[in-house]
Amino acid sequence: KKDASITPEQQVENALDQFASSLVSNPPTAADISQRVRQYMQTIAVPPQFFYGSTVTLLDTTGKATYSPYWYRSADSLKTLNLAADTAYHINNQPWLREPIASRKSIWTAPYFDAGGGEIWMKTLSIPIKKNGKIVAVATTDMRM
Repeated sequence: KKDASITPEQQVENALDQFASSLVSNPPTAADISQRVRQYMQTIAVPPQFFYGSTVTLLDTTGKATYSPYWYRSADSLKTLNLAADTAYHINNQPWLREPIASRKSIWTAPYFDAGGGEIWMKTLSIPIKKNGKIVAVATTDMRM
């Protein structure tokens, strides 16, 4: 049962911290990450009214996105798309990806309208995932505003 005194931001932070810990102890691969993000959205990211979507962006040795399966809520189901494959999206220029890589720590974006995506106001929490001191991925959760 969730504590009513905990803010939606704290709920997102707690859930994503838990997911990020699992990614550090068992690093994500291109073969398993989409299913792991989907499972996170189904089981950890509750209550669903705050948790709009999530991705874990895998990075190459230069810090560029190679794969980014994004799972998001649509009506009563979860849908997915690969953000790294969408050339119009310019994933490697997105603040939610670049800022945690540059700072090497978790960041919240300012609220923004997700035009062409969810068509909702949201903000994103991003956590860099490190393996042997190197950032190998960035885990995110988008919070509906």
